[in-house]
Amino acid sequence: MPCAHSPLKKSQPIASSVERLRWLKKGLAGERWAKVSSWEIARSGTSFSVDTASRWREMNPQAKLFWIMGSDQWKVLPQWKDFKKLARWVHFLVFPRPNRPKSRNGIQMSLVPLRFDISSTVIRQRLKQGLPIRGMLPKQIERLVQESRSYG
Repeated sequence: MPCAHSPLKKSQPIASSVERLRWLKKGLAGERWAKVSSWEIARSGTSFSVDTASRWREMNPQAKLFWIMGSDQWKVLPQWKDFKKLARWVHFLVFPRPNRPKSRNGIQMSLVPLRFDISSTVIRQRLKQGLPIRGMLPKQIERLVQESRSYG
């Protein structure tokens, strides 16, 4: 689910929400476990994860919700709006990026046993600098991102 407007990021995405949604759909095509949603974009305004989780709980009251993030975001989780409420509703799946995340009392977290140091910030920086991003994204997404000219 692409974020409409992140409250913790200094600058917002350069690529349009339509582009980011299209890239996500393309990247997850064929993955039966994943569903792409435009809910945050459609509702507009600032995207607070607790609001998103609340909405998904309403729509899927029996479902167990998982929140995937890198350890960089896990580290700043206490800065998120109502993070304790969010933590009651979701189980966090955290990629070590680059450091192994430390557990937090009362918060469900599982370490994803896969090192994934590539972040969207690094990819955007490389594109702005005219550096290659080969191998940092699935090939079909890499092509779409480069064709969009949003970051270069």
